[in-house]
Amino acid sequence: MNASERQTSSSRIMQERMEFLKEDLQHLFDDKGIDKTQYDDVVEFRDPITQYNDASGYMFNIGMLKRVFNPTFELHDIKQTGEYEATTRWTMSMEFALTKDTPVSKWWKPKLIFTGVSIMGINPETRKFNRHIDLWDAVENQNFFSFEAFQHVLAQLSKTQRQPDIPTPYYKTLRKYKEFEIRGYDRVLVAETKMDASSSGRKDDGSPAGKGDGAFNALAKYIFGDNASSTKMQMTTPVFTDDSGTMQFVIDPSFQDKSSLPAPNTERVSVSERPSGEYAAITFPGVADPQAAAQKEQELRALMQRRKISAAGSEWYLARYNDPSTKPASRKNEILIPVKDFDLWDS
Repeated sequence: MNASERQTSSSRIMQERMEFLKEDLQHLFDDKGIDKTQYDDVVEFRDPITQYNDASGYMFNIGMLKRVFNPTFELHDIKQTGEYEATTRWTMSMEFALTKDTPVSKWWKPKLIFTGVSIMGINPETRKFNRHIDLWDAVENQNFFSFEAFQHVLAQLSKTQRQPDIPTPYYKTLRKYKEFEIRGYDRVLVAETKMDASSSGRKDDGSPAGKGDGAFNALAKYIFGDNASSTKMQMTTPVFTDDSGTMQFVIDPSFQDKSSLPAPNTERVSVSERPSGEYAAITFPGVADPQAAAQKEQELRALMQRRKISAAGSEWYLARYNDPSTKPASRKNEILIPVKDFDLWDS
């Protein structure tokens, strides 16, 4: 076989193998499972905290994750990165299945998120996979056994922040770094108003962490029935506020577009659509006062700059998920900054 024929054969094999992975990886953690007949008996599997050298060990690892963590896997993209090598980019989310629906889950319900790439090697003779190397975005030391990676898992397991079990905007985690993540949000309907004065007449300072009593009350009245059709809507989370002094309530997702929403009874409240987009997000507990929020915003911008992720402008949002009765250690707050020109493959 000459060089041209070899290249043609390689391209044909790789195209077929990548199409196979697109379909097969959808079943990585479901009842059907992946097709283990497409893997060599000897498979080099490694991620920063596990390592196996045969197909049975590889399948054991998948089964263990299913039993303990109830994982979900999302394949974002796949491309050829070598003559007989393909690389996938993915997000994997996991919940600790052993405590689900038990009293423990009332105070400890961790969700683990990992993003990264898998380097898949193909044996050209058998056309089966003989290598699967996972690299996580959140760690620098990718070698087995990575104590850094182990700490990353423990940090996610030990989080005390709680998010109420009510509707929240849908997003995909595209990149999960150690300190922050990049998300792709779907479009969402919001009711909004300016935080120009509280019920006591106090002026807010325009900070997203301003108290905003009057704004909150106006929006709460709107979704709880003070509108043109007296329609009551479900409470959602989080409450968004931005650096222009605007507060937003996310609308119950059963409403599909602005035309389906009742008109507000006051000119102070309006409804709008936040378009889909990509955001950098950093999470923190405690009371989100103006000083804490501003510090986190500056921290997030510094982290983005270090990763060469460009902000779409100077605007930023504070998202608060809990009511004031929640203990500070259990509160979940986030700073979100819109990003531009984000490349899923760019490191």
